[in-house]
Amino acid sequence: MKILVVDDTPDIRMLLVSVLQRADFEVIEAADGTTVEAWVKDVNPQLIVLDLMMPGMDGWDTLAQLKSNPESAHIPVIISSALSEEEDLEKAGVMGAVDYVPKPWDAKDLVARIRKAISAAAEQNEAA
Repeated sequence: MKILVVDDTPDIRMLLVSVLQRADFEVIEAADGTTVEAWVKDVNPQLIVLDLMMPGMDGWDTLAQLKSNPESAHIPVIISSALSEEEDLEKAGVMGAVDYVPKPWDAKDLVARIRKAISAAAEQNEAA
């Protein structure tokens, strides 16, 4: 299973990669939203973990782009952000994110949420 991690903070990306690799996921990294579309085409990830506060193309714009493109609209996106106000959680859901994990997150909880999202997406694809 391939997961694309999009976060502009190198330490957080490194931690996410470590946690996800230990959970037997293949991880691809992106430092900002501008390269996400290319990564989606090149590696076809099963899920994307997306930060919101990034320079250049932020997570909101990236999420909107992913969900408006037929080639990536089906890929589950989990938001991982320090923004944790109720309106942020609601906005992410309305825009198509399948889950929202506020930072700092618990590694076991994050992995469980990722597995749940991948499983739900697989069931949805089988039903279609």
